[in-house]
Amino acid sequence: MTVTARTPRLIIVRHGQTEWSKSGQYTSYTDLPLTDYGVHQMRATGRMLVGYGVTNLVKPAELKVIISSPRKRALQTRDLLLEALPVSQKMGIRMEVDEDVREWEYGNYEGMLTEDIKAERKKKGLKGQDDWTIWEFGCENGETADNVTERVDRLIAKIRRYHKKALDNNEFCDIMVIGHGHILRCLAARWVGKSINTNPQFMLDAGGVGVLSYQHHNIDEPAIYLTGAFLVPVEEEGESL
Repeated sequence: MTVTARTPRLIIVRHGQTEWSKSGQYTSYTDLPLTDYGVHQMRATGRMLVGYGVTNLVKPAELKVIISSPRKRALQTRDLLLEALPVSQKMGIRMEVDEDVREWEYGNYEGMLTEDIKAERKKKGLKGQDDWTIWEFGCENGETADNVTERVDRLIAKIRRYHKKALDNNEFCDIMVIGHGHILRCLAARWVGKSINTNPQFMLDAGGVGVLSYQHHNIDEPAIYLTGAFLVPVEEEGESL
């Protein structure tokens, strides 16, 4: 009897805690490492996320590709997630670094807090003095929702090529994307065709994991897998975008 492979999944992982994710500062191109807590956090997440235990979400043999942001905090997270796996299991996983997974570029707002951004816009007489959001107004000398949509859609098209091939061949195919708070929320929104020029009202804490997939085993029916997300319990409080 032929076994039908599980519908392909996209596992999205936000990097572990950094000093700026803890404080709530906007971080795009600034290449911060994980905090000591972030390292501990992602090691623990890796043990829960990938492996052959009955509680692991992802089996190594089914994890075909990991696509990471080029930033240090994302690459560190990737390595920590796989740290406990034997080399023989890691060898079957394709590793890619893709600029399209980099964080929404914050321009002048790099390192700032939301309240500081609003105060700066008020000083300059810009729109969004009191109700600024990145979704609607973007960032001075940074990216707009249209800019981000273009590269996220390109990333999704690449992922769907992998998934379609797996569906056509009845193969298991999990793909993992390791990135940042805003870009992964944009990815989830665009996955289901939602515009990102308004707040998609999704949340993903530092170190958080989510799952995207398809309804009815059909590449043309992308969906958010509500039962497939988790966050390893934390012992340290901190602000998060």
